[in-house]
Amino acid sequence: MLRWDIGLPRTLNKMRTELLLNHDHVGHSDRSLLSNSEVTYKWVDRVDGERIRPVYVTPVASLIPKTDVLIAYGGPQQVVVEVEALTDSLTGQLNVVLPEGWATTKDLKVVNIAKRNARQSFTFQLTPMEGAKAGPVKFEFTGPKGKADRTLHEIDYPHIMPQIYYTPAEVKLIPLDVKTTAKTVGYIKGAGDDAPQAIELLGATVEMVEPSTATLESISKYDAIVVGIRAYNNNQGLKHFNPMLMKYAENGGTVVVQYTTRTNDMVLPDSLIGPYPFKLTRDRVTVEEAPPTFLQRDHPLLNVPNKITSADFDGWVQERGLYFCGSLDEHYTPLIAWNDPGEQPLNGGLITCDYGKGRYVYTGISFFRQLPAGVPGAYRLFANLISGPESANEK
Repeated sequence: MLRWDIGLPRTLNKMRTELLLNHDHVGHSDRSLLSNSEVTYKWVDRVDGERIRPVYVTPVASLIPKTDVLIAYGGPQQVVVEVEALTDSLTGQLNVVLPEGWATTKDLKVVNIAKRNARQSFTFQLTPMEGAKAGPVKFEFTGPKGKADRTLHEIDYPHIMPQIYYTPAEVKLIPLDVKTTAKTVGYIKGAGDDAPQAIELLGATVEMVEPSTATLESISKYDAIVVGIRAYNNNQGLKHFNPMLMKYAENGGTVVVQYTTRTNDMVLPDSLIGPYPFKLTRDRVTVEEAPPTFLQRDHPLLNVPNKITSADFDGWVQERGLYFCGSLDEHYTPLIAWNDPGEQPLNGGLITCDYGKGRYVYTGISFFRQLPAGVPGAYRLFANLISGPESANEK
């Protein structure tokens, strides 16, 4: 059973036509015509003028997990899934399929949504058993009107034709042995990445820090402060906040700066980004399987609270890192070297130094790709970066 959803604004719902097409009663030529012809709807919006949008064939529901990745450690975990009705009077049941070694409660998730576009939320408790495997937990709706196992996404901007696409309704489950000592982390937004969500998956509370208004007193509560990718290219507040950030580290805080680029839009020269000078380069390692060389195997960042080994660099996606450092001041310690095939090793992808009572870290490692992809070793390494110097005493 297919339902045509012409996707009209809610104010035009009375004009909406739903065509229920039963393949047992539609001829082959008719089905070919329906599948190959693009049907559009045209209307006049009071603000935007004439608008056109396609007529969509949709399932009866869109299933919307509230997270893409779940790092499972320390007992049962929770996943929230919303069911959005794409038809009126949607009834049925939301089911779950788990990877090997996972369990969930046996209570039924009964869906009962009266109106199209309304949503109902469900919480699943998932428990990794001994030997639990990594893999996707899949969600499926079943009911009298049909089945659905996808999430509907709509792209709708005035300057382009609206479009929809679907992704599987699933969450990547990763049973992981990971620890972090950071409880509260401040985050300075950069050009956009999912590191804040990843930090929360590690069990820490994340609060956004606005450099233009923050004070040394207001940031002193954080166990670590993480600077987002390219923040020194697009956050003007960092120009005056950066000395305060260094003072925070000097007083015992941990500062983790993700990659930035050496361009004309930098708010500070690269020599002033850290407590001691370094230069930014365009060096990168694009082969995601490039083996790491540990330059300081006994350094706390590679051992505390998680012992980092070569296995933690398995399963990475797209690249190792980009915009590495060069011309390092002698205070900095490079921790890892990589190289693409046939090229010289690069050691500026992860550097650190002690500063006063605290620690400063600059990293060109592509955490912005690895963390959303659910790469276990990236989570373990990132957990070490935000765990303060005092955690070395717990080794």
